[in-house]
Amino acid sequence: MKQEEILITGAFGQVGSELSALLPRAIRISHRDFDLCNESDIKKIFLENRPKAIVHLAARVGGIMDNINNPALYYDDNILMNTLLLKHARLNKVQRFIAVLSSCIYPDAAVQYPLLEEDLHKGLPASTNFFYAYAKRSMALQIEAYNRQYGTNYNYVIPCNLYGISNKKYSNKSHFPFALLTKIKRAVENGEGHITLFGDGTTMRQLMHSRDLANILKIMLDREIYDNLNVAPEVNLTIDEIARQGLKVANSEHLRIEYDASKPSGQHRKDISSEKLKTVIKDYEFIKLIDGLREVYKTL
Repeated sequence: MKQEEILITGAFGQVGSELSALLPRAIRISHRDFDLCNESDIKKIFLENRPKAIVHLAARVGGIMDNINNPALYYDDNILMNTLLLKHARLNKVQRFIAVLSSCIYPDAAVQYPLLEEDLHKGLPASTNFFYAYAKRSMALQIEAYNRQYGTNYNYVIPCNLYGISNKKYSNKSHFPFALLTKIKRAVENGEGHITLFGDGTTMRQLMHSRDLANILKIMLDREIYDNLNVAPEVNLTIDEIARQGLKVANSEHLRIEYDASKPSGQHRKDISSEKLKTVIKDYEFIKLIDGLREVYKTL
């Protein structure tokens, strides 16, 4: 398939920018071009571009507090854009559709870890981003429904927590790695002796550089891989361990880490298995966390 026939939604976001660099001739759109929650705009996309493949990255995303404070907004916007885009992709005979979901769609508590693809519906998502998670989980169901009823060959990937180079400023919508590095930089610049993080530091997270996800998506397009896959490195660290790596890349290990237990920690554990991924994409090497954090910190 030619690059010119591939449409990337959310093409100027963190993952979209990395994928666009790999597919420079692809059709790239963002919220500045079209409102994916508006069916008229969705129709216009297909009238103007006629894509044969779609990588759907666009989503309303944000940090813990923004999810807690705006549950309807996160649910409505994600349900609308996912449903409308998928509906019109089928009506316009799009051959490939890869949706990028999130590991937060998995159950809040599981019998065993890491989580497998078949564990998706074995419990409720975490309460801190419950409505966002259900909207994204619904897309997995919708893709399965389309494949069953209409004979489409669409699929999705479920990545772990992502980080990478961002053109956004720090806000309450920022994800943890970007927020962490920004707090460290500000503490250094202001001559402060500590940084403050939510929770107690024991929450565990897998972190993947957005470039790795972009690489995996391109490989899936190139090799015509249609499996539904978890995508994550195997390393699973506590927030405290990640924070200390952040201090190291900033040469600021003298800073104290203080925790605000009055703030939510998020889902305690949600590491996902990439065993299935390794059967279809062998020997892929993920960017080491310390190297990725160092790269991001230099851009702040």
